[in-house]
Amino acid sequence: MISRRAILTGGVTVCVSTLTGCLDTITGSGGELTGGGDGGDLDDQRREIVQIYDAAVVARNEAVRARDEGINAFNDEAYADAIESIETALEGFEEARSGFAEAADLAAEIAEETAAAICEASAEETRIQVEATEAALAAATAAEEGEGAGTINGHVETFRARREEAADLTVEDTSAVAGALGLD
Repeated sequence: MISRRAILTGGVTVCVSTLTGCLDTITGSGGELTGGGDGGDLDDQRREIVQIYDAAVVARNEAVRARDEGINAFNDEAYADAIESIETALEGFEEARSGFAEAADLAAEIAEETAAAICEASAEETRIQVEATEAALAAATAAEEGEGAGTINGHVETFRARREEAADLTVEDTSAVAGALGLD
C-alpha cells in the first residue's frame, strides 16, 4: 500500500497550471483597457468581462497555492492545518468558478462567442478543481478523525483523478480574453 504522504506528494509534483492575472500587462498608459472601437456600453461590457475574468484568474491562482499548502501540511501530518488551508482553497476555487461563469454569461450576452468559450472552458476546469479540492479536504478530514487508510486513500485517489482531469483543460490568461474581445 502506498503511504498517504507518497500519494499526495506525487500529486503536488505533477504540473499544476497556475496563471497570473495579467490585467496590468494589457492596459494602456492610464491603466485603462484600450481597443474595441464600438464605443459606449459595448466597450464597457467588454472591459467588465476582462476585469471579472482577471479577478477569477487571481482567485484560482491563490486557491492553487492554498491547496498546495494544505497538501504539504497533510504530508507533514498536520491535519488541522491541512484542513484550514484546503478549506481556503475550496473557497477560492468556488469564487474563481463563479467569476469565470459570470464572464462567460456576459460575453454570450453580447455575442462574443470566442471570449465566451474561453471563459466557459476556464469555468469547467475550475469546477473540476473544486471536486479535486473537496476530495483533498475529505482526505484531510478523514485523517484528522483517525479513519482507516483505505478511506483516506480513496479520497486521495479521487483527488488525483480530478486534478489530472483538470490538467487536460486550459485556463487561458487574461490577455486571451481581452484579445478575443478586441481589447489591447
